[in-house]
Amino acid sequence: MAFNCADINTFKADLDTNVTVVQNLKKDSHASIKIQSLLNITIYTLATRFLEGSVKLLIYNCAIIRGDDAAKLSVLETELKKINNPEYNNIRDKFIEHLGYDITNGLNANLFSQTDISFLNEIVKNRHRNVHATNDPSDWYNKNLKDVISDFPKEYPGLIKILEYLDNLKFDSVNNCFTH
Repeated sequence: MAFNCADINTFKADLDTNVTVVQNLKKDSHASIKIQSLLNITIYTLATRFLEGSVKLLIYNCAIIRGDDAAKLSVLETELKKINNPEYNNIRDKFIEHLGYDITNGLNANLFSQTDISFLNEIVKNRHRNVHATNDPSDWYNKNLKDVISDFPKEYPGLIKILEYLDNLKFDSVNNCFTH
């Protein structure tokens, strides 16, 4: 499914291309196995960055759609720079804070599941584990718990499902609120 926001489609296409490259890497030497492990970390980092950037963009675009003026948008832009750990609860809090919309409505309407939330959080947590690891790359290689071949294909659809939900929010100008 294509996103309504063209920029998110571009972000996703870039991530998907990187995932495909990593998944097609042949593990035919000791070096390629180590490279695969380092690329696993890279993909989880890119996926988290994709999620973070998409959430910021959606909130900002929704504020424009709502009719926020330049001053409000400037303040919002500054606030959005503070989003750097896009776990589900943090995303939910930011949508409530900036748009007055509780994204749990999507969970309650079965438009995404608790499993989707868990998978989204797993992607973010794996990125967090690795980004805040020691400075020694061999330590990353030895402690990375996720794999782009076996884990990421299970987790990534959950992240996409939640983003698709967020991408389909509409502004009800009569009631001055967001709906799905």
